[in-house]
Amino acid sequence: MRHWNKKYEKRLEEEFDRLEAASREVITPSAPPGEFEGIIAEMERRGIEPKIRKELKKGK
Repeated sequence: MRHWNKKYEKRLEEEFDRLEAASREVITPSAPPGEFEGIIAEMERRGIEPKIRKELKKGK
């Protein structure tokens, strides 16, 4: 069983390294100007409180 786990972990490690290398080449586009502010305004309009604010209030 241990031998199988080591092989499995090695394959996962190789796959992670491959995906990490591929992701370095990807250039993510920036959000349109004002997008974040628009989302926050819509959440406030609907009465949705972002999770991070709830966590900060709880003191986590």
